[in-house]
Amino acid sequence: MSKSQVFYIFCLVLFCISVSAQVVYKTVKADGSVVYSDVVSDGAVPVNLSAMNTVVMPALNSASSQTTSRNNPVQKSKPQVEYVVFIRSPMAEQTLRDNSGAVTINAEVLPKKSGKFQLVFDNQVVKTQSKSQFQLESVNRGAHIIQVNFLDNSGKILASSKPQTFYLQKASALIHAN
Repeated sequence: MSKSQVFYIFCLVLFCISVSAQVVYKTVKADGSVVYSDVVSDGAVPVNLSAMNTVVMPALNSASSQTTSRNNPVQKSKPQVEYVVFIRSPMAEQTLRDNSGAVTINAEVLPKKSGKFQLVFDNQVVKTQSKSQFQLESVNRGAHIIQVNFLDNSGKILASSKPQTFYLQKASALIHAN
C-alpha cells in the first residue's frame, strides 16, 4: 500500500469514529410532534443509539436452532382467497321496460361465502344486505350505472363487480292512447 492510500483509510476511519461519537437529542414539542437533532434545545433528551442499533444473529446449523424449529413449526398463513362478484341481471347495456320503475338486480360471488352485498346505484350506496338480490322501486327512466360490492361481516370490501349500465324505459305520459 502506498502512503496516500494509508492516509486515505486513516482519514476515513477518523471520520466514521467522529460521526458515530455524536449525540442525538430528542425533543417533544407542545403540539406533540417529535424532533430529533444533534443540537441541544430546551427540553432535549439524549437518545442512546448504541442500544437501538445492535442485532444478534442466530448461529447457523446449530443443534439448538434445529430443535427450536422442530418444537415451533412455522405457521403457514392461509392463502388469500380471491373473490369475484358478477351482476347476473340486468345484463350490461340491457334495456328494461317497467312503468312503475321496479328493477330487480341479481348478483353472485364466487367462491360462495357468507357476507354482505352492497349495491352502488348511480355512484351512491343505496342498500347493504345479506341477500344478493336487490329490489328497487320508483327508478326514474334513463341510463343507470350499477355496481355490487361484496363485504365481510366487519364491512371491509372483499370484491367488487365491474360497473355496468342498464337503461329503463317507461311509457311516455305525453302519448295518449285515446
